Amino acid sequence: MSNQTFLVGTGVESIYACNLTSSGELKFINETKCGKGSTWLLSCNDLLYVVNEHTDKIQTFTIDDRIQGNLTLKNTISAMGSTPCSLDIDPTGKWLAVANYGYEGTSNFVLFPFNDSKLPEEKDAQINAIDGNGPNVDRQEHSHCHQVLFHQGYLYIVDLGTDTLSMYRFNDTNGETSLVGDRIKIEAGAGPRHLLFHPNKSLVFVCNELNSTTSVYRKNNSSDQFECIQTIKTRRPADENDATKENYPAEIQFTPDGKCLLVSNRGDENLVIFNINEDNEQILSIKEHIDCHGSFTRFFTFDPTGKFLLIANQKSNSLTCFSYDSENITYKFVSQLENIQSPQHMIFL
Repeated sequence: MSNQTFLVGTGVESIYACNLTSSGELKFINETKCGKGSTWLLSCNDLLYVVNEHTDKIQTFTIDDRIQGNLTLKNTISAMGSTPCSLDIDPTGKWLAVANYGYEGTSNFVLFPFNDSKLPEEKDAQINAIDGNGPNVDRQEHSHCHQVLFHQGYLYIVDLGTDTLSMYRFNDTNGETSLVGDRIKIEAGAGPRHLLFHPNKSLVFVCNELNSTTSVYRKNNSSDQFECIQTIKTRRPADENDATKENYPAEIQFTPDGKCLLVSNRGDENLVIFNINEDNEQILSIKEHIDCHGSFTRFFTFDPTGKFLLIANQKSNSLTCFSYDSENITYKFVSQLENIQSPQHMIFL
C-alpha cells in the first residue's frame, strides 16, 4: 500500500491536507485557507464542496494535486440558511443538497442546481423547511436539519429538532421535493443526527445525539414504511451513571467488511463497537468500547484499504489512527497527529 492523502475539515478557517503512510503514521502536508467551519467536505471528480458552518456559505474548490492535497477556491455562495452541516449530490449529478442546522437562524434543506462547470448556483435553488419542535427546550426549540442523503431514488432528511426522518421524492428536472407518507417519528427527545443504510439488508441505523442511543429500523421496500425494531444505548453503564459526564454521539459508520457498526461518543471519548446480528431479533449488541485518545470525537472514517481507522478529536486538536484486523475484529492504536485545529470531518482523495 502506498501513502494516501486525505483532507481534514475543521471548525476554524482551514482545511488540512494530511498523509497516511502504509504503516499507519499520520503526517501533515499543507493547509488551505477557507471560510470558517469547513465541517463537511464532499468531493466529486476534481471538485471539492465545503460548508462554512460559521459563516453560512458553501465554497467550491478545485483539487489541483491529489498527492499534495492542493486546493484552489473557485466560488462561494450563500447556504440560504443558517449553519450548513451536511452535503450530498443527487444521482444525476445535477443538484447539490445542503442541510442547514439553524443554530442561531433558519433551519432548512436546500437544493442548488449545478451550472455547466459543476458549480452550485443560488438562482433557481429550492428551499424547504420542516415545521415542529421537540421536548428538549435547549436543543429542540425548532427544526434542526442535520443530514441530507440521497438513497435509492429518494432524498432523506434527518431532523434533530423535530425527532424525525423524512423521505422525499425528488424531481431532478426542477429540484422540487414531495414528502412520501408521514415523517418517521424517532423517540421524543432522542435528537437524531445521522442515518446509515445497510448495504444489502433492508435495515436503517440512526445515531441519536441527545439521548445517546442508536435506533434500528426495518424498511418495507414495497410500502416505504419504517418499523423501529431496536433502540440500544451507546454508553457504558459507568459513564451513564457518572453525573459529571455529558455525552453526544456524532458519527455512525460500518466497518469496511460490514461486520460491525461504530458510533462515536463525544464526552465519553470513545467509539462503541456494535456487533451486527442480522438474523437475531436484537440486531445490535455491544462488542466493546475503544478509547479515542483525544477529546470530543466529532468524526471518524476508515481508509480506502479498510486497514486503518482514523478519528478526529475536535477539542484536543488531534487525529488518531488505529489499525483494523478484520479477521479478528480488533483495533490497535498506531499513531497520533497533534496541532490539527478543531478537526471535524475527513475525506480521502
